[in-house]
Amino acid sequence: MSARSRPVVSYYYDPEVGNYHYATQHPMKPHRIRMTHALVQSYELYKHMHVARPKPATKTDMTRFHSDEYIDFLYRVTPDNLDLYAKQRQKFNIGDDCPIFDGIFDYSSISTGGSLGMSISALLHGAVGSKHQQQ
Repeated sequence: MSARSRPVVSYYYDPEVGNYHYATQHPMKPHRIRMTHALVQSYELYKHMHVARPKPATKTDMTRFHSDEYIDFLYRVTPDNLDLYAKQRQKFNIGDDCPIFDGIFDYSSISTGGSLGMSISALLHGAVGSKHQQQ
């Protein structure tokens, strides 16, 4: 395969993503994303990729996949006011596996923005679907 025909590798990274913390016992550790980025830099892998900072998703972007009520809940809830949202906690299955943490909406916005950006990039570069679906 010649260098010219190599697939484009897109890499989305926002340095803010590593500032969030789910919970002590939760397996998701956003700081690991920052550690992975440090390795990408150290090994100079970024030289072989299209690197971009994702545009954070808006509330409107997120309500294309989730209910307005759920996104509004994420926008308003904090660990300090969680008790005010008992009904939504139950409805949206909030608990140990899906904890509320400081900045949950901003983190979700960054994460969703990266997913949307990667999806668009994959579609533009023909990385998804069959040849007929891409036409």
